[in-house]
Amino acid sequence: MAKLRKKLITELEKISGVDIHLWRPDRDFMVIDYKGKEIAHFHGNNEIDIRLSPEFVKKEGLVQAPNRIGHLNRKNGGTWLVCRFTRESHLAEVKRLVNVAIELR
Repeated sequence: MAKLRKKLITELEKISGVDIHLWRPDRDFMVIDYKGKEIAHFHGNNEIDIRLSPEFVKKEGLVQAPNRIGHLNRKNGGTWLVCRFTRESHLAEVKRLVNVAIELR
């Protein structure tokens, strides 16, 4: 597991109600659940797909990561947002978005 993903998982596991686990039967697909409901999942070691809301995405002006590896045909403005994190400085924003996903559930 890449260093940044491991660091992000460590931070997210501190949030009460969050469970991060491998999705069965796919042993490579790691999901993030909040109180039993999926709020995000990883694509590889530097990408996370976060379940937000179209209203929040529009309000924040968020767009799909242009260099993403997952969901290449997904349009901007939907419920799910693919985010890339390639620097440690990106992790705070990813954690913020995961917290928003929790609030929206």
